[in-house]
Amino acid sequence: MGEQKKGEGSNLGGAGRTFAKEILVPILLALVVIQFVIQAFKIPSASMEDSLLIGDFLLGLKFVYGSPIPFSHKKLPGLTDPKPGEVLIFKYPGDPEYPEGNKQRYRFLANLFLFGNLYWDKAPAEGQRRLVWYMPKDFIKRCVAQSGETITVSHEKVFIDGKESPLPRKGKHKDNRGYDPQRDTLNFRLPAPGETLDLDTLTLKQAVWIRSLAYQEHPDQDVQLQLDLMKDSAIDNDYILPYFNGDPENMTHRAVYALLNLPFEQKFQGNTVYFHSENIPFRKFQDAARYGFLRTNDLPAFRTYDDRDSAAVKAQRSARRVENNEYFLGSYLEFINLNIIGQGEESGHHLGIKPSLIIDGKKTTKYTVRDKCFFMMGDNRDNSSDSRYWGLLSKDFVKAKAFIIYFSFENEDDSFKFTNPFSWLLIPQKIRWTRIGKLID
Repeated sequence: MGEQKKGEGSNLGGAGRTFAKEILVPILLALVVIQFVIQAFKIPSASMEDSLLIGDFLLGLKFVYGSPIPFSHKKLPGLTDPKPGEVLIFKYPGDPEYPEGNKQRYRFLANLFLFGNLYWDKAPAEGQRRLVWYMPKDFIKRCVAQSGETITVSHEKVFIDGKESPLPRKGKHKDNRGYDPQRDTLNFRLPAPGETLDLDTLTLKQAVWIRSLAYQEHPDQDVQLQLDLMKDSAIDNDYILPYFNGDPENMTHRAVYALLNLPFEQKFQGNTVYFHSENIPFRKFQDAARYGFLRTNDLPAFRTYDDRDSAAVKAQRSARRVENNEYFLGSYLEFINLNIIGQGEESGHHLGIKPSLIIDGKKTTKYTVRDKCFFMMGDNRDNSSDSRYWGLLSKDFVKAKAFIIYFSFENEDDSFKFTNPFSWLLIPQKIRWTRIGKLID
């Protein structure tokens, strides 16, 4: 054995201590802070304008409502519960816990903290990898109502327990607002903890909301929306719809055809054009809605703009409509149900869709709410994919209370590009200096 040089061991030990002190300890402290104290968030859309702008970077406080416990769906006790009027960062309820909502196909491997989760694909398609990275989206909206309160939306006005809830101080309605029944007509009482809901008494849209709430409250269980076709008071899920019609000018109708890949031909009734399909199995609708949402991975682009619009307007309108398509399941089902009811009237039968839940294989038409839930809306009420579309937010899915804007960068015209050094000269004028350090109210 060679003789150790004098001071060699102590030098290595000192280097190790320095490494731990200067690098490992700060990294560990940062991970603790990120996991239990704060969350950074960037505003990606115009749904909270003008309270929050695209390009705002903000911090949210996790411990206020309860910090998440690593590798579980549980949370530490919080200082308080969310309240109406507060701006919340939360996990988007429309994203499934597993990729494609398929718990049977994907096996959970690891939680990567800030970087999502790793899953193992048991049955990958040809050319796809078995190791899958998946990160559900976070949303930010304002809480407008909570359990026990009744929210009413009538055109541009929102009422909570009969009292008008005006737009926040910096909220807005767009000048080109058009009436949308999915967005502008609503009367719903938010269920309280311990309250049992009967899905037989709810609309299909509300049943979708309750399925979403059940999923949020049972993240470790398989929660499905079961649609049964009732024919003269008996279940007939093998029913074949003789025909199925839709309006090509109606985006909900077009989305159903595109998402479900329904074959159709265009027909004319006078000067009116409509989509017409024949012999459509009801199970096609039943299977598509099983997890409460319709995915948009292969959705073809819709023409939601006029040829005279600018390229920017065309891109914005197409992107927004594609983004929103998965949120409109309630409208999809109401449209499908109207087709079915109409055919029953013509044939002399009573037809309709009856919703229920299947939780870990057990079917039920009743659901008992576990915890508080909230109704969320964007301050820019005309341009917000919020609870009016995807339903109620469970307290379990709330991640943080929006606290402060620590940076703000305006680049909607995309004139600044990191790959273009010349555009770096624009940085000082792109920074919204007056927004830095602004508390969020």
